[in-house]
Amino acid sequence: MRETIAFGLVLLMMLPAAFGQENVASRIMAIPAGTKIELHLNNKQTVRGTRGPLSSAGFTLIDSRTGERQIPFDDVASVKRLRSHTTRNVLIIAGIGVAAVGITAGIIFRCGALGCGKVTW
Repeated sequence: MRETIAFGLVLLMMLPAAFGQENVASRIMAIPAGTKIELHLNNKQTVRGTRGPLSSAGFTLIDSRTGERQIPFDDVASVKRLRSHTTRNVLIIAGIGVAAVGITAGIIFRCGALGCGKVTW
């Protein structure tokens, strides 16, 4: 029984390695040109850039600092699309601003313009 379970686990562990390269190549092909991506290469290097034109064996990675670089599909371990967080950051700042205005308005309406500890002569 143990041998059967061990054999099954070994097969499950080998399954992603057998289909990994095809998956990375198809994922890169599915990403539209001009999209910012981050690549983890087989040599443990991480590179970022914009996906350029495709060829049969690889694609072009465009980086504003280093220029264009041809990368074969076989050299890529994983690929990730980079997304901008501009909208999220603007909404966070707007929420903080609304909260600050609400707290200020609440204090003014409750205590008056001079504050809750005002002294009248």
